[in-house]
This record gives sequence, C-alpha cells and structure tokens, in this order.
Amino acid sequence: MSMNLRSVGGNALSILSSDVLNRAASFVLYAMVARHLGAFEFGQMALALSLFYMFQVSAMAGLKVLIVRQVAKERSQTRMYFNNGCAIVAVCSSVSLAALFVFVRLMHYSPGTNWIVLLLSLGLFPCAISSVCEGIFQAWEKMRYIPWVNVPANIAKMAGAYLLLAKGRGLYTVILVLLTAFFAVAVAEVWLVLNRFPAQVAPVSLRFCWTTLRSSITFLAIDKVVALESSLNIILLSKLGTETEVGLYAAAAQLLVPLSLVYQSIAQSIFPVMCRKVGPRLQELKRITDQILELLLALALPAGAGVFFLGPWGLSLLYKNRDFLQAVPALRIMSWILIFQVFSYVLGQVLLATHREKVTLRIVIVDVLITLLAGTLLIERFGLLGAAMSLFLTRLAAAIQHYVPVSRLLSGIPLGKVTWRPVVAVGCMAAYLVLAMRQGGFFVAAVSATLVYGGALLALVILASGGIRQFRNKYRLLWSE
Repeated sequence: MSMNLRSVGGNALSILSSDVLNRAASFVLYAMVARHLGAFEFGQMALALSLFYMFQVSAMAGLKVLIVRQVAKERSQTRMYFNNGCAIVAVCSSVSLAALFVFVRLMHYSPGTNWIVLLLSLGLFPCAISSVCEGIFQAWEKMRYIPWVNVPANIAKMAGAYLLLAKGRGLYTVILVLLTAFFAVAVAEVWLVLNRFPAQVAPVSLRFCWTTLRSSITFLAIDKVVALESSLNIILLSKLGTETEVGLYAAAAQLLVPLSLVYQSIAQSIFPVMCRKVGPRLQELKRITDQILELLLALALPAGAGVFFLGPWGLSLLYKNRDFLQAVPALRIMSWILIFQVFSYVLGQVLLATHREKVTLRIVIVDVLITLLAGTLLIERFGLLGAAMSLFLTRLAAAIQHYVPVSRLLSGIPLGKVTWRPVVAVGCMAAYLVLAMRQGGFFVAAVSATLVYGGALLALVILASGGIRQFRNKYRLLWSE
C-alpha cells in the first residue's frame, strides 16, 4: 500500500510540476515580450497563442483521455494506440492548419499579425504528437517522463527568448524559439515511447483509426467548447478592436494567472477527498465543500482587493512599460473574477465527484453563448473595457450556474457562514489600503495590508471557533485529509 501511495503521489507531483512550469514559462514569455517590444507586439503574441490553443484542441482530436483510459485497461495495445494515434493527429493537424489559414484570411488581420499566427501554427502537429505520448505515459503511470522532457524545454525556451530579445530581436524569433521547443519535446517523447515501452506489431489501420476517432468525439467536443470560451474574448477584441487592445487585455489577464493558479490547484487537489466523501446523504461532501469554499475565499478576497488597489503597481513592476497602465480600468473590473472562480472551481469538482459531467458541459456551452453575445455588444461599444465586462459577466454566470445545482444537491450552501469572516477581514484591508495609497509606497502598502488582513481574519476565526484549542481541532481534520 505504501508503494502505491508513493507512486500515486509521485505521479501527481510530476503532472503538477510540469503544468505549473508550462504556465510559468508562458507567463515569463509574455512579460519579456511586453517589456522589450511593447503593447502591439504583445497583442500579436497573445492573439497567436489564443488561436493556437483553440485549434490545437482540434489537432489533438480529444485522443489523450481516450488513450489513457484504453491503454490503462490493456497495455498490450500501447503501440497500436501510439501508431494509429499519431496517424490520426497528423491528419487532424493538417485539417486544423488549413482551417486556421482560412480563419485568418476571413478575419482580415494585418499582414504582420497573419504571419505571426501562421508561423506559430506550425507547432500544431508536434504538440498533438506530444499529447499522444503523454497519454501513454499516464496510462502506464510513468508520469515522471513528462517533466523530464518539459522542464528542460521550458527553461531553454525562456532562456532563448530572453537572449534574443535582449539583443534586440523581434517577435518572429520568439515564435521560432517556441516552435523549436515544441518539436524538441515531441521528438524526445516519441523516443521515450519507442524505447521505454514494449514493442508490438501494430500496423496503422483505417478501421481502427475511425473507431478510435468516433470514441474520442465526446472528449473533443468538451475540450473544444472550453477552448472556444477561453479564447473568444481575445478573438472578438482582435476583430472589433486592435492588436494593442488585445495586448492590454492579455496583460491584465496575465496578472491574475498566478493568483488563480494557486487556488485552482488547491481545488483540484481536494477532488480525491470529495470523491471519497460521496455517500447516500452527502453530509461529508457538504462539510468538506463548505470548508474548502471558506478557505479559498479567504485567499481570493484579499487577492481581488490587492489587484483592485495595487494593479497599477503590479503592471508597472511586471511589464516595465507605462503604456500598459492603460489596462488599469480593465484590470479593476477583472479583479472580481478571482472571487467568482472560487465557486466555479470548487463546485465544479463537486459536480464531477457526483458524476454530473453533463451539467458541466451545459454550463460551458452557456458560458460560450454569453461570451459571444455580451462580448460582441460590449467590445464593439467599449473596446478593451467591453472585453473586461464580458469576462466579468461570463465568470459571474458560471459561478451562479455552478452554485444553483450544487446547492440543491447538498441541500443548501451556507454562504453567510462561509463568507462573513473573510468579507469583514477584507473590509479592514480595503480601508487600510485606501488610507495607505494616499501616502504612496506600493510595496509597503501591499505587505502591511496583507498583515492587516491576516491578523483580522485569524482573530475572527479563533473568536468564532470558541478559542485557540477549538480552532486547532476544527481545522486539523481538513488538513489531515
């Protein structure tokens, strides 16, 4: 049993470390491009990566989850799924590349933006091949291979981009660095599959490819809707606004990534506990949900307040370019989504733990429709601020859509009980920031405000628990789980 636990823990850590470093590398690349090249080029890169992500989902054809599930059941089929999976994504990548070319022509972007988008799209095929390989790694529970390849590639990607930008090279060279990293990862992972897993005779079969592709359609549909929803605001802004506005929007959104990633990881890590707590009356699931909501709101509320008040300092510190201060009004609107996302992340895990995936799919589809309607109307009228308002409305709608079914499922969620302590504490923090901001000194204000919030929240929690001993006993169980 201890070996199984060690294996599961190591595999989970491998995936988490790779995912975190991938996001961190993207965050650093965005910051470097913004600092060295400005808002327009930053917008070109943000648009190119958004379109790349949206069409990458089609290139991968939803195969990764299917491969994990099927190969985990029958490992003797490893080479069959690898060979035929690579054939499928080769075709799907070509179709996605052609579709992206048509899309770019229809959108009538500037020639420079067209070339950036199309150059990056050459990475669709290697990324799709990597998804097939990583599905096999997960099926065999050899997730350590993923960071083995991705960690050095991300470090090299950041270092290469920094050296080129420091020498005055443009955005094209950064895209070439990304492409080199994509192909290097694909080659390394293919080598691992061919050399670390048993070889079997496995011809490419049109019938097997067609059956596999039909089985992956559901996964493709879910991934495609999620990708469309996350990219739609940038696409609308690129069409109804300018690349510079896309850059400002992406700059504001990037400032929220480290904050949301922290409590998104916490919500995902509690998912196995939720699955174990699913019982006939769901009382244990309700208890763990209430506690994790309170915990994450205790993180999200001060984070949102900090972004709202200290956003200008954060943009200046990260991007070193005063042009990005134009994103401050949009950033202040977007800061509220840090609170809404808590409900979506936590309650979304409850829906999955109780086998309500269809509700999740419905929520995502509604989110896409809201983004399309609100985004078109608001962006056309207000530009950058319209995109921020559209994101605000979509995340609010997603939180409400998660709250209603889960509240019914768990016979109510005591919002007042889980929110009053962090709300009072963040009120103290906000009052302090209003006074401190008049004196200047953003860094000192940020540190002091954090201490004010932490002290107020701790005092309220201990008081509500009935004393320090009761406080320790109450939260010891959640920590142990």
